[in-house]
Amino acid sequence: MAACAVLALGVVALVASQSQPAWAASVGEFGMTPGSGKLSDAQPIAGSVELPGKCPDFTLEGINWNNFLNLYVVKADGTESSALRGIGNGAPYDRAASTVSLAAADNPGMTVADLTDVVTGDGTYELRVYCVDSESLDKPTEEWVPGNPYWSQKITVTGDNWVVGEGATATSVSLSSSSLTPEPGQETTFTASVAPAQAAGKVTFEEGGTTLGEATAADGKAEFRTSTLSEGVHRITARFAPANPAEWGASESTPLAVTVQLPRFEMLDAAGERLADNPALDRGQTVKVVVRGCEPGAKFTMAMDRNDTEFPDATADASGVLTWPALTVPTDAVEGQSAWNFSPNCFSTAVAFTVPAPASESPGDDPSASDDPTDDPTDEPTDEPTDEPTGDTSGTTSGSTGGGTSGTTGGDSTTGGTSPQGGLASTGSQIALFSGIGAVVLVAAGFVFVRFGRRNGLLSFGEPRP
Repeated sequence: MAACAVLALGVVALVASQSQPAWAASVGEFGMTPGSGKLSDAQPIAGSVELPGKCPDFTLEGINWNNFLNLYVVKADGTESSALRGIGNGAPYDRAASTVSLAAADNPGMTVADLTDVVTGDGTYELRVYCVDSESLDKPTEEWVPGNPYWSQKITVTGDNWVVGEGATATSVSLSSSSLTPEPGQETTFTASVAPAQAAGKVTFEEGGTTLGEATAADGKAEFRTSTLSEGVHRITARFAPANPAEWGASESTPLAVTVQLPRFEMLDAAGERLADNPALDRGQTVKVVVRGCEPGAKFTMAMDRNDTEFPDATADASGVLTWPALTVPTDAVEGQSAWNFSPNCFSTAVAFTVPAPASESPGDDPSASDDPTDDPTDEPTDEPTDEPTGDTSGTTSGSTGGGTSGTTGGDSTTGGTSPQGGLASTGSQIALFSGIGAVVLVAAGFVFVRFGRRNGLLSFGEPRP
């Protein structure tokens, strides 16, 4: 019997060595979908794998190597560490190609390992998929499957993210929103910023496991608009999936909290139109003030900054909404920043507004305020002649000074009689005239006297000196 047993084992070994499966078409690179993930996820390697070949198709005493798979990560020192053990979806793997789900629900009994002790830093790591025996889930030994073949793939790890491919450039993505407190039905724009900006791919906007929308990244930006967010708090995440995982790494933003709610307070004008935040309210203007988020049934008082006017109280309804249907800005309100102050506190204690400066009055509306009264005297001369004397005696004086006929002429002259300058000019002219005539007379008389004296010997002159 012992000899028979030894002979049987020899036959099996010979058959195994001579009947190996055709690995030439199956050993190589396996595919992964999706091409990225997070190490911190409950199942770091998820999705599915595509096998380009088949497992060994022989069985020994009920044990086969084509019903289960294991996925391993190769550590930096070259040793293998199990990531997924006991993958059985879609078995047996006796086809030329197989797509195998890695979901836990599709693989009863599969164990998932934590990779934090295996992946110890950024870099490129190898993944290997083995066909394992159906009983112990161990890799085949050299005795049964010479060469111990497997399918391989590379992933690049950056921080908490991994992406299929070797040497992919790491990316990062951040998320912002046009409003962190939009109102129900209000359109909100979410913007994902991807770095480096040249990274090509798509950004998926998610809330939990629900996809809200997606957009293609262009120049480092991807936008998604929605107005369907329900009232409440939403935590939105942006996930970047590269178009070429071998070139760019995947990344994910930190969750952004957006609270959809009705406005905490509103001010409405007399027509029921909602006013902007911190509006300008004129003196005497009446507004409606609504405050939300208060204690239901609580009573509240109202006052105004820098003013002693008393306003009515209000009580919050069962939904915590507080309403003052009519608040009028006092006529003696102080110009500048002000607020409606309610007490006790809800989310706040004030609704701000401003009081503008009083409108200036037009001077034309008040005759007493005129800057040009009609009773003021004018410096403009009148063109109408008058019979009344002007009271200017300089002309008469100049005329009298002339004396005789000339004086009368000077006095009656329009120039001399009405202007001191005219009288003096006339008198000077007369003096100059008589002085000239007198000079001529004297010169003529002197000439006659000299001629007469020489002729009658009355004048004599000595001999000229030599």
